Amino acid sequence: MLELPGMRHIQRTGDMMRRIRKLTKAEHGVTRILWEEVFTEDEDAFLDYYYEVKATENTIYVIEDDAGDPLSMLQLNPYSVRFGKKDRTLHYIVAVATREKYRGRGYMRELLETSASEMYRDGEPFTFLMPAAEAIYYPHGFRFVYRQRQIDGKVKDGLVGEGTVRPATLSDCHALARFAEEVLSETEWVRAVRTEEYYRTLVKEQQSEGGRILVTECKGQIRGFVLYGYWEGKAELREPLVYQEKDWQSLAVFLEKEPVDTLHITGILPRLEPWIERSLAEPVKKDVPMIMARIVHLGQFLESFRAKADFTVKIQVEDERIPENTGCWEIYGENGAFLRAEKQEETTSGDTDEKVTPGDLVTALFGYDDKKGRNKNEEKDTEKDGRSVGTNLRILADGVVAAPPVFLNEIV
Repeated sequence: MLELPGMRHIQRTGDMMRRIRKLTKAEHGVTRILWEEVFTEDEDAFLDYYYEVKATENTIYVIEDDAGDPLSMLQLNPYSVRFGKKDRTLHYIVAVATREKYRGRGYMRELLETSASEMYRDGEPFTFLMPAAEAIYYPHGFRFVYRQRQIDGKVKDGLVGEGTVRPATLSDCHALARFAEEVLSETEWVRAVRTEEYYRTLVKEQQSEGGRILVTECKGQIRGFVLYGYWEGKAELREPLVYQEKDWQSLAVFLEKEPVDTLHITGILPRLEPWIERSLAEPVKKDVPMIMARIVHLGQFLESFRAKADFTVKIQVEDERIPENTGCWEIYGENGAFLRAEKQEETTSGDTDEKVTPGDLVTALFGYDDKKGRNKNEEKDTEKDGRSVGTNLRILADGVVAAPPVFLNEIV
């Protein structure tokens, strides 16, 4: 049988032939019907934007029947992410969907494995997603790495703002990127790199949903901005970035005049939190587990961490989704330097029978605590999944500088 571009394999299900493959860019539009069928809350204007902008640069895998109709899909949206030694192109998994009739057949697992195989070949240390439910992705090695701070409330009366507020245009995007990089670079984060193209895309995304990017200025200089949308009396504000408290108050005063009852603010930097609280009447705060990550190329992942002590340790890894990661890894740490990781020829480490999963390593090296959020490895859990934490994993976690805090607020 002639193989089509991107074909992975062909199977027969009942009387139906099906295949899994990567679509060509020209074919991406065929998945819109499946999106509309599964994600019924998304409106036409947003999908017009998505397939005209995001889908021109992303990667889409499908399982299709013998007529070429997609039964299931998974989309990978590329982002330049600051992590480890350098900025890397990583992929954000979105739009994982299967037609209702074909659910429960393992299609999602096949799509995850196929896409992970290609990301592995490209040397991507990890991939990430925003789960509909943790239980869906946990068995596939995904673990939470980012808990997003959110605040709800009404704008207080009597606030005074010094700047003017206006919607951003595409001509502002270069300045927005420079401003965002200046503010975000005050602290080290695992985050998407802000570029002019990043904000050009966001301007279009906001417009597709009836929203805007609101910019506050003083004497012609940008002092801050926030992504703004409005639904049923509630203002949705995403990732406010400002220099000073008075710059946030300028945005709050503007929003007080908008036809909104409450503000729902997400993706809040720690230093902005007290400013936002002081601007709201009876603010309600919460932390929401938001982003899960999954190791792709284990060697590249490990070598993205710096050692804070000299050590050598062997870790026995078992990866059910990416077989190239399975085996005994010897990890060398030299104080202040990036780790060096080598996969050994022997199948076991010899000094431990404990098998470590990719999920274990994500939790240990990102330092995320399900109860407390990020703990930077200051406290070590004594158990994982009901069993004792192995000595070698503890040596590794103790010997490295945990990943910087995660700040990934992207939606698609």
